[in-house]
Amino acid sequence: MARCLATGLQRLGHGACRCPQDMWTGRWPGEAECAEFGWMLGPGLPDLNRLLTTATWDPVAYRWTRPTAKGDTR
Repeated sequence: MARCLATGLQRLGHGACRCPQDMWTGRWPGEAECAEFGWMLGPGLPDLNRLLTTATWDPVAYRWTRPTAKGDTR
């Protein structure tokens, strides 16, 4: 599953894109961020639905970022 580095979503089927090529890391896209944020459904099972509906894609860092509450400086 190749990821579009401009949107963070699946690259297949979103038309012509000039974003850089994503490299396969051996992990499902978003899995590392889910583990980092503690968004797991069970051992080895990332909550990718929560990631896609809650987190924001950072097209500069090529990763999902956790939303912050007002005044949260973490």
